[in-house]
Amino acid sequence: MHKRTSSMKLDQAPILAAFGLTLCLAQPALAQIARTPVGAVNATIDGTPYAGETLDVPSEGTTTAEFRSFGPVTSLSIQAHDPQAESIMRNVLSVEVSLMGSDASASIMDVSVSWWPDGMSEPFYLSEDSGTAPEIVFDAISLEDGAAAAQGSFSAVVCRRDGMFADADTSDCLPIEGTFDTALRKAD
Repeated sequence: MHKRTSSMKLDQAPILAAFGLTLCLAQPALAQIARTPVGAVNATIDGTPYAGETLDVPSEGTTTAEFRSFGPVTSLSIQAHDPQAESIMRNVLSVEVSLMGSDASASIMDVSVSWWPDGMSEPFYLSEDSGTAPEIVFDAISLEDGAAAAQGSFSAVVCRRDGMFADADTSDCLPIEGTFDTALRKAD
């Protein structure tokens, strides 16, 4: 069993940009094509229960739970979609993690949590600039091709943003805590 925690705060703009791009690119595929749940994210957002699924879209070769490596850095993206929402792109909860390394000994460099109640429409909520560093604990992680998976828990405070480049509204923040258990696919 592998446990790692982090409360480190770094510049998360690249993570926000990557998530926004992923959400934009995934929207047509997820809205119109068959998808298969490959994991779950269960959380409490400001006291309200949340149950989301990570999704695999085999016909498109995409997933909402993936990892990619850039030299010694590995990034994980776990994006959960609420199966009860009126649109697959609403009530999206995302946990992004950067690791130095690619195995159980990897150290956590950065963590970001975001909440997109209306998809890419504003407002949305990000952990960046909330004043509280997000935390993550991996109970298990494997990045082996064909058997990649992650299981653990996270907590964060996310604050409202009225646009991609707007400042955080620290008077409108929500506590989030939850667990994840999902298969991961290696991104191309």
